[in-house]
Amino acid sequence: MAICSFCEEQERESFWKSYCENCAMLRRMLVLHDPKKCVEILKRCLIRNEQQITNKINLELKNEIAAVADDNKDYDQKPFTRSNKK
Repeated sequence: MAICSFCEEQERESFWKSYCENCAMLRRMLVLHDPKKCVEILKRCLIRNEQQITNKINLELKNEIAAVADDNKDYDQKPFTRSNKK
């Protein structure tokens, strides 16, 4: 079978159709709903602005620092054995 005319990656639904299953569903959504509204929703959900990117980077760095600190704390402690039992 041939590839989808829209995504150009997946196979078409059938020989007589132009789109794969996912692209056909997107097309139906655009026909049913206002295309401008669909684009607005996709932009709001899928595209990040600079402030969101900065917040995500800072959050990941904070989590990474916390994980390294936790790992170092575990190495500094002596293992609990019967000989050092209190």
